[in-house]
Amino acid sequence: MDEAFRILDDGRVFFDYGPASMVVTARRGDEMLCDLAAAAFPFLRDSLAEIAEALPILRQFPVGMDYSDLTGLPRVMAEAVLATGEPTLTPMAAVAGTVADAVADWIFARGADLVAVNNGGDVAVRLGEGRSLRMGILPDLNGSVTEVVEIRGGDGIGGVCTSGLGGRSLTRGIAGGVTVFSRRCAAADACATHLANCSYVESPRVHTCLAGDIEPESDIASLRIVTAVEPLLPEEKKRGLAQVYEETERQWKNGNLLRVYADIQGERLTLG
Repeated sequence: MDEAFRILDDGRVFFDYGPASMVVTARRGDEMLCDLAAAAFPFLRDSLAEIAEALPILRQFPVGMDYSDLTGLPRVMAEAVLATGEPTLTPMAAVAGTVADAVADWIFARGADLVAVNNGGDVAVRLGEGRSLRMGILPDLNGSVTEVVEIRGGDGIGGVCTSGLGGRSLTRGIAGGVTVFSRRCAAADACATHLANCSYVESPRVHTCLAGDIEPESDIASLRIVTAVEPLLPEEKKRGLAQVYEETERQWKNGNLLRVYADIQGERLTLG
């Protein structure tokens, strides 16, 4: 067996390759399709190589950029970010969700009727007719699951992504977590990143620095990111959530998302 993946005791498959840290569930009826899930590894490897070739373009902000020459997964990443209309997101904001989508599609097309691809917290879901799964919501990335939701095959949900302070990616906002449900995981990834960024408020209790000071190779090295948030005033939390609400309304009207959960230090927002 390849060292880059292993089959877990419960039949799920864990991929640990390059930037991907991915747990894959594949079922047909009551049967765990661990061999089918494991067979997706070469496809994952090739997908990451395809994205790597386009990195010089994918790390650029959309203002003034021409993404028309991009094809395949890099094009999917660019389109997901362009759909948000946010000029401070590069296509890298949708990379994890795009890869999760691709692997989920590959497995679902080969006979699974329930697929969940969890790429570091960005989850692509594919459910056949009559199928459903339960998923825990993590309102604060430094906390624990507080709510469990059921996703059904007819709901039209194909991706669930969470972004916020304390996650594996840098954030420009103060939200502990913003979870977005969308028709595709790439869209959920871009929207979760964007909405979490929208939660930022100016305050002496919010500490920031340039992203490049922490990650010199970051695609947003020139932008300020939040490094720590002290206990906020009630009005600061409400203002941050109001900003998330306002932008959620816009993304909803544009068809980019179906449901949103957001949390700022215990102050919560649920839409959809």
